[in-house]
Amino acid sequence: MTRLLTRWVRQLALLILSLHGVAVYAEELLEKPMAVAVAANFVGAAEQLAASFTDKTGVPIRLLMGSTGLLYAQITQGAPIDLFLAADTKRPQALVAQNLGIGQSYAIYTRGRLVLWVPGGEDADPAVFLTAADSVALANPLLAPYGRAASDVLARFPTHSANLRIVRGQNISATFAQIASGAVPGGFVALSQVLAQGIPREQYSVMPEDWHQPIEQAMVVIKHQNLHPAVQSFREFLLSEKASVMLSTQGYEAVGG
Repeated sequence: MTRLLTRWVRQLALLILSLHGVAVYAEELLEKPMAVAVAANFVGAAEQLAASFTDKTGVPIRLLMGSTGLLYAQITQGAPIDLFLAADTKRPQALVAQNLGIGQSYAIYTRGRLVLWVPGGEDADPAVFLTAADSVALANPLLAPYGRAASDVLARFPTHSANLRIVRGQNISATFAQIASGAVPGGFVALSQVLAQGIPREQYSVMPEDWHQPIEQAMVVIKHQNLHPAVQSFREFLLSEKASVMLSTQGYEAVGG
């Protein structure tokens, strides 16, 4: 009887009141942080979105950052993750196919843009840079969708990039750090990163979308026994108009649910 009552109280807590479409949770649910695995490129945006959600609901969120490939591997090995915000669609779909992700929760939450960043350079045109440079940085295409998109761009300039030394970072954050340190004269990163760091516009160029595979970023709720009760509300918040407005200022294109 006590167990049934406790379950009823938890369910009731998810239904009581609403602030701008986001559930307000009972006090006992505010102690457990929601574990959200976030692709490296999306960390800055995720921090702002999580802070906004926590401010409205009181639900704490713990963000775990890494490349999409490595986060996917950790989830398949049983990492206690509630929600996976990937930088591609392939891994979330794979988790659903393996019965590790909840199919109804799968959604594309944003689309990223790729840029060529040349610090201190006056011309970030890829043809010019790839002709003059001796090396270029990009995220590992096997682990990071932004790296795969960068490989697509390089393939458009075979004669320019034939003799380039390719410096691969484990994820897009590592690639950004390599370029910022001066270890590499330039490379491919996310538009969201250069905007977040206030990089001067003349130092980067946005790659045309038809030069590479679309960087559609999907999410999925992960199946496990102790799934956080607020995870569905956070998912809905990520697809909300408020989240769309926030993302549009950070180098992302909102695509809705």
